Amino acid sequence: MALARRASTGARARGAVRDGRRAGGRSHPRASRASVRETNEAVPVLEVGTGTPLDDARAAALAMALEAERLGKMTLTGPSDAGNPYRRVEFRWVTIRGRTLLQRERFDARQAFASNHAIDDAANGDLKGATASVVIAEALDAGYKHWRLEHSSGGWNVTANVKKKRATVSKEKGSKRLIDGEGATGATFVVGPRAHDREKARMVATDDAFLRYVGVVAEDGSVRASKRDKYKQVEEFLKILNHAVDEATSANHMESGSAVRPLRVCDLGCGNAYLTFGAYSLLAIKREIPTNVVGVDVKRQAREHNTGVATDLGWGDSMHFVEGTIAGAGVSFGENVSAPPDIVLALHACDTATDESIVRTVRWGSPLALIAPCCHHNLQMRLKKSTVQAFPPLSRHGILSERFGDVLTDAFRAHILRLLGYRVDVMEFVGGEHTPRNTLIRAIRTNALASKEAWEEYDNMMKTWGVEPFLAEELRGEIAEARARSGA
Repeated sequence: MALARRASTGARARGAVRDGRRAGGRSHPRASRASVRETNEAVPVLEVGTGTPLDDARAAALAMALEAERLGKMTLTGPSDAGNPYRRVEFRWVTIRGRTLLQRERFDARQAFASNHAIDDAANGDLKGATASVVIAEALDAGYKHWRLEHSSGGWNVTANVKKKRATVSKEKGSKRLIDGEGATGATFVVGPRAHDREKARMVATDDAFLRYVGVVAEDGSVRASKRDKYKQVEEFLKILNHAVDEATSANHMESGSAVRPLRVCDLGCGNAYLTFGAYSLLAIKREIPTNVVGVDVKRQAREHNTGVATDLGWGDSMHFVEGTIAGAGVSFGENVSAPPDIVLALHACDTATDESIVRTVRWGSPLALIAPCCHHNLQMRLKKSTVQAFPPLSRHGILSERFGDVLTDAFRAHILRLLGYRVDVMEFVGGEHTPRNTLIRAIRTNALASKEAWEEYDNMMKTWGVEPFLAEELRGEIAEARARSGA
C-alpha cells in the first residue's frame, strides 16, 4: 500500500509541504541544507546540530512523521503562542478496521481531544478534517518549543527557537525500539502502526511489583479505590521525569548513567515512597539505566517500612532510605559520600520544605529537579505583615489572598532558580480532580547567566510586594554571587 513505499529523493516531504501550503499554512522550504541528509531510503532525516534553520527542521520532522512504518510517536510541547489552548500535541499511526491512519491527540489544561487522519485526500474517504500531512504541518508551525520523535532511526529531540528561526537537534545514544512488536529487547519505544484498541502505554503498569508492596494495588491486580488519585499522580509525574531525563542527557546537562557511574536520584520528603519506587522502576527496570536512589523522610517508620519494601523487591543494594529533615539529612550514594544527586524529586513537601528542597538542589548543583509544591503559608504571612499594599483588592478577601500567595510564592521560586542558572518550566502535572496541588516546577541546570532584565524583574517583584521570600533569604549568598557574575 502507499504508506509502505519509500518516497524517492525527498518527494514525500515536498509533497506533504505542498499539501500544507494548500491548507493555508506557512510554506516549508525544500528539506535540505544542514538539518537534513539523504539516506539510503531517500527520506529526509533530522541531523544533529545547533543553529539549524527552523524551516529545515520542520520539513525533516514532517517527512519522518509521515513514515507510518517507522514512526513510534511525535510529541510537541511548550507552546510559545499565548493564544494556543493546547499545551501538548501527540501523533502516532494506528490501524483501525484495516486502515492505517494518523491519530492526533491535543491536550489542553483539562482534557485530551483525539482525531484520525488519512495519508492523502484519496484515502480520507468518510473522515472529516485535513489529511495527515496538513495536521502535522500545522502543529509544527504552531510555535511549540520542544519536539520529540520516536522513530526507527532513534529518539530525536528538537528545541525550536521561533523568534530566531533556529533549532537545536539532538539524538539519543543507544536508542532501542521494537518494530511491530518484534526485534530488540528492553525497548524504549515501539514503531509502526498499532492497533487502536491497544492497552494504553503507562510509566507504571498495575502489575509493577512495587505497587502491591506500597498498597496501591490489591491482590487481584486492580488499583485500590482509595489510591486511584495517588496512582494517577505518580503516573503523570513519571511521564514528565521520563521526558526530562531525555532532555537533560541529550543536551549534555546531565550524565546518562552507567555501571561505572550510576544515575543518582534523591527523593526529598518521600513519605511512603510511591514516587521513589516508581522512579527506580522507571529508570532502572524499564529503561535499564543503572540507578541509585536515596529517599529522605523525617519519620523513622517511613525509613523502616521503605527499607523493608526495597529489600523484599530485591532493590536493597540500589535504594536507601534516610531518616531526617529535608534541610539537614545526610545524603550519600555508596562509598562516595560527597557525591551529589543528579536528580532531585520532591512531591508535595509542605510550605518551606519545598524551598528547602530547592536550596539543596542549588547547593548540590543538581542538573535536574522536579518539585511539586504543597501549601504556601510562609509568604502569605509575610504579605500580611508587609507595609506595602500594592493592590488592596487582592488581599481584601481571604480566599483571593491565599490563592494569590500561592501563585506569588511559586513565581519567586521559579524566578530564583532561573537567576541561578536553571531553565525552568512551571506546569500542571496532573488534573485538578486528582489533587488541587498540581503545580510542578521543572528545572534543568544550564549554568546560563541571567540577563539584566531578569534581575530587574526580580528586584521589582520584591519592591512591589514589599517582601523577601523564605527561599531568597536562604539563598542570599548564592543570589548575590550570581548577580555579580552576570554584572547586573
